Amino acid sequence: MTRSWRRLDEFGYHATTSANPGVALVLFGQPHCGACKAAKARLPLQLPDTVATLFDVDVAVSGALAHEFELFHLPALALYKNGAFHAWVNAPLEASTLAEQIHLALDAPAAEVP
Repeated sequence: MTRSWRRLDEFGYHATTSANPGVALVLFGQPHCGACKAAKARLPLQLPDTVATLFDVDVAVSGALAHEFELFHLPALALYKNGAFHAWVNAPLEASTLAEQIHLALDAPAAEVP
């Protein structure tokens, strides 16, 4: 499955994520962050097929979203299911670990929206 990143900003974030069916992953990062660049390059190849949509947010441009979600480290990964925030994904960028953490998160009840 070939997946590409769709850019989100603070003006269309909530409307776009809430209208997205299925499972989506949002990468919060910025262009000058080495770990963010690595995540953006590696994630499309390492995520399980259950993740159908990839979004990225440049927090250098959309600082309001970084503030809203109280982000204190980058990259940050938010998992959405059927248009609703489901969980934060905190896992190393390794295919098996990411898949396991995503499946565990999807099997668990949704977390509160930050």
